[in-house]
Amino acid sequence: MLKARNTVFFNELFGKLNQHQLCYAYSGNFTEDLTQHILSLAETGLEAESESVQTKKKVYFIMVESLQNITQHQGDANERLKDGFFCIDKYKGGYQVTSGNIVDDLHIAELRFKLDKVNSLDGVQLKAYCQEILSEGSFSDKGGAGLGLIEIARKSGNKLVYDFVPLSKGFSYFYFQSNIADKNAPQPLDLLLDSAANLAIAKDIHTAISENNLKLFYHGLFGHENLKSLLKMTAGSTFENENVTFKKTSMALMIELLQNICFHGVSKNNNSDEKPGIFMVADSAENCSLLSGNYIKNSCVEKISNRIQELNAMGLKELNRLFLDVLLKETQENTRGAGLGFIDVRLKTGNPIEMDITPYSEELSFLLIKTTINYQNNETN
Repeated sequence: MLKARNTVFFNELFGKLNQHQLCYAYSGNFTEDLTQHILSLAETGLEAESESVQTKKKVYFIMVESLQNITQHQGDANERLKDGFFCIDKYKGGYQVTSGNIVDDLHIAELRFKLDKVNSLDGVQLKAYCQEILSEGSFSDKGGAGLGLIEIARKSGNKLVYDFVPLSKGFSYFYFQSNIADKNAPQPLDLLLDSAANLAIAKDIHTAISENNLKLFYHGLFGHENLKSLLKMTAGSTFENENVTFKKTSMALMIELLQNICFHGVSKNNNSDEKPGIFMVADSAENCSLLSGNYIKNSCVEKISNRIQELNAMGLKELNRLFLDVLLKETQENTRGAGLGFIDVRLKTGNPIEMDITPYSEELSFLLIKTTINYQNNETN
């Protein structure tokens, strides 16, 4: 359910992310295939933002290093504690890459020493330190003796940001963040360089993901290329259930919700090419929930709210009859968007559509939609 505290939390988080142009995150067990999907989505985002070649290389390198850190160290914890976290977001002045993984408390002192050592050095000293480590050949079974951290600091040109949050039974959660500032950006970089505030936002995203059993969180502008990348990232990586019927239903609903943002979402700046919104996937042992959010005109609020309430009150036979009627009308009038989307969502899930509408301005409101697919129902179809 869209409980009141969760709705408030999501809206507050979205408000914070209004300062960001792009943000997506994933939480769970990281595999090689999933890592490739994340990198592919990042490439699409970097291309869409028309970044310089130099910025693309820096961001991509730091993403690879951060993802490798998660996959290398998630094996330190048992299966129950395998909860990796990855997040990338873009400000007007640059990018931030955040990773998180559970570490044994016995390793914290050594890791903290490496991080502080790197942060104490300038560019010239970092280069010399890197050469020193290479010449000594001191490597561990987890990789280089801090080589990755050194290279991240050199590429980003900023200090490494980190924190250890105590968990239980000798484990802590390690958050690691790197800031890649665009030195040529005309905007002030105060927000970008406020490391404590930026790490706090990444932690808020992780909290939202953990408390609501989310696997995927995406905030940004929605377009055709983003849709393809999001679908690729989710397919075969996000859903734990292997039932073919369930996966087909899930993907069809994802497409429906994502297209709804592209076709019916509105811009905050009267720019038809900008369709800002959020998309989230929650996966549990019993069901999968898909959440989407976008801005709508206040003049449409009552119509959308009444429509969803009307569909939620209908039974299966009524929904099927309405679906055929609307489909026939669209075919005859050669129109699109006469209402098939929400009807199809109700038919495919068999569950009510949950919604929350929050006023944003005199002209706009933010619409949050949640639909849930039960595993059991799809296994018997």
